[in-house]
Amino acid sequence: MAAAVLYLTDSASTALAAVPVAGRPLALRAIVAAARAGAEIVAVPAQLRSAELERLLAGTRGLGGRVRWLGAGAADAVRALAAGGCLLVPAAALVEARTLAPLLADFAETTETTLTESLEAGAPILRVMGDTADRLARALAAGEPLGQVLVRHVEATRLKQVTAAGLCFCARGRGDLMKADRLLYAGLGTENDTGVDAYLHRRLSRGLTRVLVRTPATPNQVSLLSLSIGLGAVWAFWHATPLSAAAGVVVYLMACVVDHSDGELARLTFQESRLGAHLDWAIDTVIHSGLVLGLAVSAGPGAATTVIGLLGSAGVALSAFFARYLPREIAVGETVGGALKNMGNRDLFYLLLLGFVLLRWVAPSALPALALVVATPGPAEIAMPSTSPEWITVSMAQSRWAPSRDSWKVSRASSPSEWSTTQAIR
Repeated sequence: MAAAVLYLTDSASTALAAVPVAGRPLALRAIVAAARAGAEIVAVPAQLRSAELERLLAGTRGLGGRVRWLGAGAADAVRALAAGGCLLVPAAALVEARTLAPLLADFAETTETTLTESLEAGAPILRVMGDTADRLARALAAGEPLGQVLVRHVEATRLKQVTAAGLCFCARGRGDLMKADRLLYAGLGTENDTGVDAYLHRRLSRGLTRVLVRTPATPNQVSLLSLSIGLGAVWAFWHATPLSAAAGVVVYLMACVVDHSDGELARLTFQESRLGAHLDWAIDTVIHSGLVLGLAVSAGPGAATTVIGLLGSAGVALSAFFARYLPREIAVGETVGGALKNMGNRDLFYLLLLGFVLLRWVAPSALPALALVVATPGPAEIAMPSTSPEWITVSMAQSRWAPSRDSWKVSRASSPSEWSTTQAIR
């Protein structure tokens, strides 16, 4: 059984571990990281126990039945828990699950191992075997400071050292709390972020998220707020004037910022959920489909532009559906002119909106042509696994205007132990 034990580094650790960083105490962050890395049991010193921490533990998905509270008389319980080895984690550590996962992966290997970065900070994160855990059991149960003891143990035994695969930081004083906060917010971007996301949306959304983590707001509530704002952008582009179209771009920007904040809030406060992931996807699809239809309706009178808009909206919805639910790899072909083929969806959508505003202002007669471009699908190759060993390649028309897939609310992992190595989708 994979187990982790939180320990106090020094006399200041108890107070530091209880301090909220980005809305959640460091102790809770260490517990969640250990559980998501694969620890079936996470033992916690009684000094850290409080009504607030217990409330947060009860409300955090995936922790049910995993936390064990220690006390001065629990040395035997620690020995039993760590009989096959265990992972020792500083209670005031800010560490990612992917950082801890390799240390919990295989206790069949009897080599004790520590993370180099944690050792340099004087707060070792290390995997110890039964004999070492037995010697430390009384001190671990009593919550005695063990930072220097463990450093000396590593130095005396020349333990194997490995480099952390992700975030690894331990707060040793009040000044470190600000650095921990900066590290958390700096890591909120995703691999799906486009240039506009990284240089504009994230810079604005982080400020909003800093406010939201101090409120009772839930990620799903924030998602619904982004829907309301996004529908305002759709309304601004419906039968748009030059002024209302320009305002629509600003309102769309606001919706994107709030859309980023819901995922950031979910990750920072451990409120990921499958419902949230589906809601986020549905809201993105509704907003972008509505904007495409609004652009077409504003492009000119008559049924032709309305039909073009309906086709474009359907393309957005269908491509979003296929991108989310079909097992596939998509190779998107050339966009119009080829110049924008490597740009992210969100970046390209901004160019579309700004182009509409410009044409609405200086060349309204060119708007029907823009609406036609929007509705014209780009080729895509979708490789789908069949029942045979070969892959079937299906060519289909896919709209270029699919919503950005910045969805990070829930992990696709089938169990909490897989969370650290699985791509999250909000």
